[in-house]
Amino acid sequence: MTIKTLLAPMTGTKADKRVLDTALTMATFTNAHIHAVFLHREPSDIIASYMGDGMTTIMMESLIRAAEEQAEDSRRAAQLTYDKWRKTNSVAESVGPSKSDHVTAGFTQEIGNLSANLIKVGRLADLVCVLRQNENGNADWDILVEAALIDSGKPVLLAPSKKHMRPIQSIAIAWNGSQEAARAVSFAMPVLEAAENVTVIAGTDEDFSRTDVSAFADSLKWHGINATTKLFKAKGPDLAKRIQNTARKADAQLLVIGAYSHNRLRQFVFGGVTDELLKAGEMPVLMAH
Repeated sequence: MTIKTLLAPMTGTKADKRVLDTALTMATFTNAHIHAVFLHREPSDIIASYMGDGMTTIMMESLIRAAEEQAEDSRRAAQLTYDKWRKTNSVAESVGPSKSDHVTAGFTQEIGNLSANLIKVGRLADLVCVLRQNENGNADWDILVEAALIDSGKPVLLAPSKKHMRPIQSIAIAWNGSQEAARAVSFAMPVLEAAENVTVIAGTDEDFSRTDVSAFADSLKWHGINATTKLFKAKGPDLAKRIQNTARKADAQLLVIGAYSHNRLRQFVFGGVTDELLKAGEMPVLMAH
């Protein structure tokens, strides 16, 4: 498997440029195509919550027009950001699959249910790029991030909202032998093979030993990856922070980790480390669920 198509969701906010920049950083590894897609709710769905018994037809029509105008304003903002970004970075536009020795991009839009549309287009990509929620985005980002992680079936590149993603030379893998971690490593293999340095980070305890970590590091050698290992005690507070600090000390520009969650009454609740990385992570993370 190689990463040839990346999805860059856009919402017509200031966060759009950071999403595109993040996608471009990853796309340069394999000369991939970036599918920038503007996602927005159906205007009629937006005003549904304002409907009441005292709402007149004229008032309803006025609200619908206002919602439609807002949606169009957001679409134009996303298109303008995309056009300016593509010109600034000399990214060629492509409307369909093609063999290319450079990064290409294309812009489309999906209006309707945010989650369903993200899942639909996300399943056609090799990687979905999103940002942690921030003041430059909007409330819809939580919906998009959860849909990407839980339901797209594809790996997700989660980037900081306020820091530019640096060109990738070194990568850290947070390894605990789990199914989620194994899936994340499998998805990340194209970039792991291209990286100059790979570091395996692991917390050890009575159930997960130094020998287990060494066995994983040895398995990477079949891919031409001579990884170093950095170990610490798994027990203790602030595991997410300790993982990120260890990755930064290894000068990693990307952290590969499994995304953990469980289902409570059909509502997904992320596990502790995953939740911390989603809300307050300080470095780019490639996750797989």
